[in-house]
Amino acid sequence: MSLSVADLSYTYNMGLPTEAAALKNISFEAEKGEIFSIVGHTGSGKSTLAMHLNGLMVLQSGEVIVDGIRVGGNPSDLRRIRQAVGLVFQYPEQQIFAETVREEISFGPSNWGLSGDALEERVCAAMDLIGLDRSFAQANPFMLSGGEKRRVAIASVLASDPDYLVLDEPSAGLDYNGLCELTSLLRKMSEKGKCVIHITHDLELALEISDRIMIISDGAVAAIGSPSEISGILSDIDIKGLILPDILSLSYELKKRGRIDKITSDPSELAEEIRTASSCR
Repeated sequence: MSLSVADLSYTYNMGLPTEAAALKNISFEAEKGEIFSIVGHTGSGKSTLAMHLNGLMVLQSGEVIVDGIRVGGNPSDLRRIRQAVGLVFQYPEQQIFAETVREEISFGPSNWGLSGDALEERVCAAMDLIGLDRSFAQANPFMLSGGEKRRVAIASVLASDPDYLVLDEPSAGLDYNGLCELTSLLRKMSEKGKCVIHITHDLELALEISDRIMIISDGAVAAIGSPSEISGILSDIDIKGLILPDILSLSYELKKRGRIDKITSDPSELAEEIRTASSCR
């Protein structure tokens, strides 16, 4: 089973002078057990796409299908879709509403029918998984730091145990340690058989952690493939606002000069390529 998108298009303010096409015939399929990153510049349509994946935005054109259930089809299916697809917003302040961290994290699973000890266990497990100390349980989430709010927002979605976890710019506001914990969490989720849809402007992070990557520019798919495939083609296409990692730019330059045979975004692989090429000279 998978989450598939076919020919998805969306236009804001349709028919008005301010009409703007946000998505243009987007198609992809994300499988359980993989990290699928969607990379694009600010304004490329990433957040609009994210809000279509669990029916938060009404479809205008195209299809979104979750485990065989079409978003926007039978209204009674919407609850099942939203239980299966958890969405973490780009700005946690837009998601958080409860008076305490415990209430925030427990809201989702309690609406799916959990209560008592089972609910408390789910809340504690989500806090542990995201690295949020249980002493925060009675804290006011609005008084936390930006990074802590983001952890609460992620934990509140994880507590509902979705099969598909959609995270919109989850690394924003995190320091280095927080980023390491986040990447570890995403890998752990995919290893548990969850599908992680990671939405970001950070190509370097996407290349590091993803099984597959889709790059969108101005609302359209510019490229899709494995990290190695994406690394190999980015030198041939110009994508608005996309910042190449330094290691990838170096790899392109060395390849252009005939110093290495294979383009890579992995530092260890590049070092090995350089050693191999040097030994053959």
